[in-house]
Amino acid sequence: MGIKKFDVIFPSGLTVRDINTDDDLDRLGRFMEMPQVKQQLASTPLPPTQGEPLKEATALRAPSALVQRSKLFSDVVSLYVAEKALDNTAKTIKEKKSCFDEVVKYFGDHDINKYNAETAVSYKNRLIGDGLTPLRINKKLSFLTDLFSYAGVNHLFFEANPFQGLAISKKSKLKAKVQSYQEFNDQELKKIFESPEYKKFMSKPDYLYLPFLSLFTGARIEELASLRVDQIKNDGAVWYIDLESGKNSNSIRRIPIHQKILSSGFWGYYKKTKESKSTQLFPHLKPGANGYSKNCSRRFGQYLDKIEIKDGRKVFHSFRSTFINRMTNIGIHPAVLMGIVGHYEQGKLDFSSPHFQTYQQTKPLEVLNDAIQKLEFSGLRIDL
Repeated sequence: MGIKKFDVIFPSGLTVRDINTDDDLDRLGRFMEMPQVKQQLASTPLPPTQGEPLKEATALRAPSALVQRSKLFSDVVSLYVAEKALDNTAKTIKEKKSCFDEVVKYFGDHDINKYNAETAVSYKNRLIGDGLTPLRINKKLSFLTDLFSYAGVNHLFFEANPFQGLAISKKSKLKAKVQSYQEFNDQELKKIFESPEYKKFMSKPDYLYLPFLSLFTGARIEELASLRVDQIKNDGAVWYIDLESGKNSNSIRRIPIHQKILSSGFWGYYKKTKESKSTQLFPHLKPGANGYSKNCSRRFGQYLDKIEIKDGRKVFHSFRSTFINRMTNIGIHPAVLMGIVGHYEQGKLDFSSPHFQTYQQTKPLEVLNDAIQKLEFSGLRIDL
């Protein structure tokens, strides 16, 4: 005899729909045996049935009115993963859990209703700051869109889905879909580098030095995190970073090293690392799917949260924006600035053109060095 179609609604609001075959019942049984499901059922008692028998054999009676419940993000994830395990592959489940774990690392594990549109935009901008491709960004955003959709349907999230519509449709729309990175102002720079928490929280060499290096070079985080010791060179009195490869031909460039870097604790770190015969400038870092810089980018995001800088447009990449804007504000010629940050192919620039008459008698590296040494952040004390 066939089984009539029915839905199972658990007291937590979790719903399993369209139970209609013996196979469906078997899967439901396996589902209810999962440890995380048992734990949820044990912590959320069944509502009273007022003496009425359960109908259709194994169907559970839903409460007549669903009450709003607050649950931690991780608890909702457990319910979601348990349900999705019924039809998602093990690989997909692993990817989703990794994404959700990342959200907890960035923002903490709170009542799911504490996460909002600001959280969603901040998360997306951090993924972009980590250098992920639009495809990977969209994938992670789709996981979170589905999670919050599930939470809404199951009466666990009570606002509009904050991740809905955030996906980047294609590279050409990246700028339109994402709020621009914003530079750090003077007050924020003081908060970042002068806080006693900086050395405590940013304790590893890459955590400690990469923000500082980016502020005074304008380089991208991955360009700095992946540096080899032999990429720090000198031409006479001018020390520079030799970026011999990059994301495009424009990114291949030489960045003169600012005097603030040469007189900092980083320079002692560089010499010690060189003496150790290490190949990499940060030898403890290992390349992953997103290069060398993922952990530092994540740690810096956590540090910004810790010191109450929570604007989603301000991430590690904001150091590059800060550098470019400050150099512009002190009157550095745009083409010289473009040469430092890698926005044109330096080998094709004609320094004898009328636009560069001022620099006819100097070498390009010396021109770049003269420009970068003019950069200063008045009143900022960085003790590294």
